Amino acid sequence: MTLGRAALALGWLAGGGHPSPGPVRRPPVPEAVRYGPCAVRYVIHRDLHIAQSFGGHPQVQTLGARVFVSATIVGPADSAGYAATFTVDSMLPDSGMPPQVAESLTKVHALVLAGRIGRRGEFRGTQASDSLLAAVPAPAALLGSFRDFLPRIPSEGAQLGGNWTDTLALTVRTGGAEVTRRAVVASKATAWEPHANGWSLRIDTQGTYTVAGSGANNGQPFTVTGTGVTATRAMLADDGRFLGGESRDSTDLTVTLPVQSLTIPVTQILHSTVAVLP
Repeated sequence: MTLGRAALALGWLAGGGHPSPGPVRRPPVPEAVRYGPCAVRYVIHRDLHIAQSFGGHPQVQTLGARVFVSATIVGPADSAGYAATFTVDSMLPDSGMPPQVAESLTKVHALVLAGRIGRRGEFRGTQASDSLLAAVPAPAALLGSFRDFLPRIPSEGAQLGGNWTDTLALTVRTGGAEVTRRAVVASKATAWEPHANGWSLRIDTQGTYTVAGSGANNGQPFTVTGTGVTATRAMLADDGRFLGGESRDSTDLTVTLPVQSLTIPVTQILHSTVAVLP
């Protein structure tokens, strides 16, 4: 018996008739995950809970919908990043949504937002194929601008154990108002986790933000101020594809109507999940 066969026999005996298994090893993954060309379909489920008190009478509204989105990133990149499009194929309102709001959501079909995605994941230079439809309040509130759809990562890529902090500002114009949100978001790449076709890097974020803006409703001016907190868990495949995640965003607002000398407290809670479609 050769030395190799003897070693195999000893392993077979020690293991009760089978060779002892070696240690389970994770397949090799890149040191850093970076965004790149891809085409992925998603379903986004968003629930927006709004509670306000007007004249001492509480008012509560819940807006929920599933949004079917196709995201395409095309290379090569230039100094502004990769060319990218987000196509909103359809929006399906949840049951219980007010009929007039549900109707505005079902009108959204093949709405394309085109722009560039930078190395850090920010989506900029958005152009909507139907600017009027994109500005309708209910779809806009549930869709957002996709600017922060992809997790923000360092320009050199996300690495296991890495920490980074972003200061972000986003101005949204909708429903006769212009509102700016300024946020400070801390992120960490916490673990490599297996998924159906490989491995994904988990990124956890915690953030705080302020909100300020103004506008007019039926000719009556108003201002909006407030603060909020956000928490997100997101997954990035080892090849840079965004594999979805979950987030919760809570905002406390004060709407002031100076002509009527009224202040209206408003609480908004947005819960979102993103999953990859086959």
